[in-house]
Amino acid sequence: MPELPEVETFRRYIEQTSLERPIIRARVKNPIIIKGANERELIDAMEGGEFLSARRHGKQLFLELSGGRWLTWHFGMTGKPVCFDSMVEEPRHNRFLFTFEDGFLAFNDPRLFGRIGIIDSPEKFIRHKGLGPDALSMTEGQFIDIFGKSRGVAKNALMDQHKLAGVGNIYSDEILFQCHLAPHADIQSLEWRDLRHIYQTMSMVLSESIRAGAKFSRLPPSYLLHHRRKGATCPLCSRTLERRTIGGRTAYFCTDCQDSRGK
Repeated sequence: MPELPEVETFRRYIEQTSLERPIIRARVKNPIIIKGANERELIDAMEGGEFLSARRHGKQLFLELSGGRWLTWHFGMTGKPVCFDSMVEEPRHNRFLFTFEDGFLAFNDPRLFGRIGIIDSPEKFIRHKGLGPDALSMTEGQFIDIFGKSRGVAKNALMDQHKLAGVGNIYSDEILFQCHLAPHADIQSLEWRDLRHIYQTMSMVLSESIRAGAKFSRLPPSYLLHHRRKGATCPLCSRTLERRTIGGRTAYFCTDCQDSRGK
């Protein structure tokens, strides 16, 4: 599933390719992706207008429309934006097509878990969804305050979008691996310096992935995400990684390199 680095990469891609281009036509190619609006309302809000800006909060993208409203875009499990010049290049799993005067923008989403909607303001949307601060924009003080009051295990706390928005299954594993902290560590057992270390590592991992264009192949070989598969070994000590279900998600970690307490 696209997490914060992927969505930030999408935001920059749309900013570079699709802003201030008149939208001649908006076409819903599969109505399953429409969320919180009817098809006609969505189309009317876009046709004849332009995207003025692109904003991200956590895993959610917001596109400002020249008519005053905002498009919401969530990429689900497999979605991504694709800009192209000719319909012969249209992606196979295109679910929504924006037609510009001189090109196209598609929402390619093979598994159909993505959603597009229309809202009046991102702030109202964020409040309504109860999203926490953006993981890359929040301060160290905010992080320590939120997680110092949290209960449960570290991985679940990082993935809780009501606490902070943007970190999912893959990057929670990576952040905790780089911290030498086990995903099942009790968050209440951590001291403020442990929380500070998690915050700093989270900022480092997310920023590094964004610089890499969210392409795993460009990330350091010491990263766990290259090894998140059954039977793989730890990139630091070569021990076989542990695989465990935590909070309904599959976690990978090293029992030698990651402790149940912060280091």
